Amino acid sequence: MHARTTRLLKEARSLFWPWCAVSVVGLLPLFRHPWDSRFVLPQFPYWVVENISSMGFFFGIPLLAALSLGNEFQHRTISLLLSQPIRRMEIWGEKLSVMVVAVVSAALVFSIGWRAALRQDPQFFAMAGASILIVIASATFWTLLARSTMGGLALIISIQGVSVAVLSSHPEWFPQTTTARSIAAFAVLSYASVMLWLGRRELERFQWTGSMAGENLLMAGQGVMPGALTEWIRCRPATPYLNLMRKEFRLLRPVWLLSLLALPVWIGLPVFGYTLKYDSVLAAIMAVSFVPLIAVLSGTMSLGEERTSGTQIWNMTLPVPARRQWLIKLVSALFTGMVCSVLLPTLVLSAGGAIFRWPQIFENHHAEMAWLLAVGLLTFASFWCASAVNGTVRAALWVFPVMIALVLAGTSGGWFARDLTDLAVSRFDLFADFRFTRAVSNLMYVLIRATQLQVVTLLLVPTVIFAAIQSCRLFRKQLQDNALFVVRRLAPLAVIVFLCSFSFVAFNSLVLDAQDQMWTLFRETHQAIEKLQPGMAKLDAGHPLQPTVEDLAKASPLSEHTRRWLRGSRIEVGPVNASSGRCCGAGISGGITGMAPGNDFSSYSATIHLPTGSACTMWFQAGRGNGILAGVCE
Repeated sequence: MHARTTRLLKEARSLFWPWCAVSVVGLLPLFRHPWDSRFVLPQFPYWVVENISSMGFFFGIPLLAALSLGNEFQHRTISLLLSQPIRRMEIWGEKLSVMVVAVVSAALVFSIGWRAALRQDPQFFAMAGASILIVIASATFWTLLARSTMGGLALIISIQGVSVAVLSSHPEWFPQTTTARSIAAFAVLSYASVMLWLGRRELERFQWTGSMAGENLLMAGQGVMPGALTEWIRCRPATPYLNLMRKEFRLLRPVWLLSLLALPVWIGLPVFGYTLKYDSVLAAIMAVSFVPLIAVLSGTMSLGEERTSGTQIWNMTLPVPARRQWLIKLVSALFTGMVCSVLLPTLVLSAGGAIFRWPQIFENHHAEMAWLLAVGLLTFASFWCASAVNGTVRAALWVFPVMIALVLAGTSGGWFARDLTDLAVSRFDLFADFRFTRAVSNLMYVLIRATQLQVVTLLLVPTVIFAAIQSCRLFRKQLQDNALFVVRRLAPLAVIVFLCSFSFVAFNSLVLDAQDQMWTLFRETHQAIEKLQPGMAKLDAGHPLQPTVEDLAKASPLSEHTRRWLRGSRIEVGPVNASSGRCCGAGISGGITGMAPGNDFSSYSATIHLPTGSACTMWFQAGRGNGILAGVCE
C-alpha cells in the first residue's frame, strides 16, 4: 500500500466514529412520531430531538473540522507527525481533503434530516453553506492556535457567534437584493480565503516544544488572570480540601473564560431588544449552542484533562478518600455549569431587560426551572461520560449518543406500556368492577396537578441516583478504551429509564381509560334520558323521573359496561334549582351557576344509586347531545 494512502486511511479512521455520531444526530428529525396528546412523557422526546439535532449541527460540524489536527495534540503525536520526511504542505493537503469530505458529507446528512424546514425557508441553505465554508477554512488556524481540539472548537464557535451577533443586529439580516447578496458572498469568500491562508502559513511555521500544559491555550494563561485571583488558587499546605477545590477551579478556568467572553453577547440581547421571548436568531444561537457547550465543558474538562495527562492515577494516592475527591469534582462541575450557563445569563438578561424596559425573559418560574434542569442534566451526563471514557474530547463525543440512547429507552417504555395497557384492558376487562374503575378514575386529579416538569424530574431521580453510583465507581477504575465498555455501563441506565417510563405511562393510560369509562357512563345516560324525556320543563322536583335500565336501553343503545353497572340501580332525574343550588333527589349542594330557569337549555341532574352503595350525580344541559356539565361519584 502506498504511503499516501496509508496516511489518508489514518486520517479517515480517526474521524469515522465522530462522523457516525454527528450523522446519526442529523437524521434524528426523520424519526418523528405523532405522539398521542394524552400522554405527558412521550411529548418530551419530540422537544429533545429537535434541540439535539440543532446542537449536533452547531457542535458536530466544527468538531469534525477541529478533530483532524486536534487528535494529534490530544494523543501527543504532533511532534511525530511534523518529523516525518514529507513536506508540511502535503500533510496540510491530506488533512484538509479528509476533513472536507467528512464535513461536507455530514452536512448533506443534516440536509436530509431537515429537508422539511429547508423547504419552508430556503435562505437557510445559503446561511448553512456559508457557515460550513467558514468552518472548513478556519479550522486549521484556530486548532493550531489553541493547540487542542476543545480549544479550536471553542474558538470556531465563538467566531461564529460573533458573526451571527453582527448580522442579527440588523432587522433584515439576510441580504434581499442581488447586489447585497453579492457583497455578502464576496465577504464570506474573502474571510474563508484569508483564514485558509493563515492556517496553511501557521502549519508551515509551527514549532512544538514538547511541553504539556503550557502549550494548550485553554489550560494555559495564568498571565491573563488578576494577581489576587492567581494567589487565591495557589495551594496551601494546611488546607487539603480547599486545595482540591482550587485545583478544580484551575482545571475549569477555560469555562469561566468563555463565559466572560460571552457576556457582551448576552448584554447585547436586551440592548437590541432580542430577548428569548421574541425568538430572535441571536438568542436561539446562544441558547442552542453556547449554553450546551458550557454545560458539556463543565462536566468533561476537569476529569477528562486529568485522565489525558495521566494525573488521575496520581490523585488516587493523595491522603483524601476517592469518594470525596469524586464528590468535589461533581459539585464543582455542576456549580460551574449552573453559574456560567444559567445564573450569569439570567442576571445579565434580567438586568438589561429592566434597564432598557424590555419584558422579562421568564414570566413564570417553570421556564427558569426547565432551563436549570436541562443544564444540570446535561452537565451531569457529561460528567458521567468523563468518568466512563478517557479524555475530554472522547467524553464530549459520547454525551449526545448517551442522551439519545436514554431518550429512546424512555420512549420505548412508553410505547410498550401503552400497547400492553390497551391489551390488558381489552383482554381481561379490568373495568368490570365499578368500585375499581371509580378509584382509578379519581387518580386523574393527581395527573392534573402534576406538571410535565415535575413528572420528568420524578422519573429521572432513580436514573440519576444509579448514574451517580456508577460514576463514583468508575472514577476509581482503570478504564478500557473501547465502545463496548461504555455500552455495558450504559445498559443498566437504559433499563432503569425504560422501567420508569413504562410505569408512568402504564399508570397514565390506565387512569385515562378508567376516566373514559366513567364519562361513557355519563354520556350514554344523558343521551338515553334526552330521548326518553324530551321535555325537561315537565320535570317536577317533588316527583322526579325514575327510569329503569331497560327504559334507558330502549331509548338509546348502552355499552356493556354501562348496562352492567346500572343493573339493579335506582335512577332519579329532576331539575336543578339555580337559586338554591339543590338537585332533586340528590341532596348535593353547590348549584350550577349561569343556568337561569327560563333558559332554552334548562339544566337537570340525574342521580344513580348503584347496588354497591355508591351514588353518582350528573349535571346536564337539556337539548344538547353532549351537554354534560359535571359528574361525581361517592
